[in-house]
Amino acid sequence: MDLYYKRLDLTFFICFLLTLTTPVLFPDFRLLFFVPFQIIMYYQKPFFSCLWGSLMCGTLEDLFSSYSRLGICALNYTLTTCILFRQRENFFSDSLSTLPLMTIFFSVISTLIQLILLFPFDQIVVVTPLSALHDLIIMPTADGFYAFTVFILPWVLFGKPRRKGKDYFLAK
Repeated sequence: MDLYYKRLDLTFFICFLLTLTTPVLFPDFRLLFFVPFQIIMYYQKPFFSCLWGSLMCGTLEDLFSSYSRLGICALNYTLTTCILFRQRENFFSDSLSTLPLMTIFFSVISTLIQLILLFPFDQIVVVTPLSALHDLIIMPTADGFYAFTVFILPWVLFGKPRRKGKDYFLAK
């Protein structure tokens, strides 16, 4: 599976559909559903297009969530894209672990930026060891698991089979 050839429109539709339906079915289940779309966009589009895509995804996240002020997620996703976009060069686009790992990194950086952005708006966030464990380890791992199970695992199970060495030679 190569992130260069993944369909962005289908990925966006899946992320958007999950953003709309999951809070209805599981209200306490809060994942960053648009992050795999943004990571795939990092490998296919230039930097400024990724910034606009992050702004769009953050705005949609702001519109469908009620836990923050309007524009916080948009600014958060845009700043996270500024930090993480250049790191795509350190990961191969055809590796199965790239999308989950980049999703985990995006989630951790986004959480840290969210803490910084909430401070000027008089929203005091108390950081305890349990909340740090939850927000910086457990939830990013859940985001990475979501990216793997929704966008990579179906391709591995039902995609084109990989050719092995013996498949390149004619049998006699």
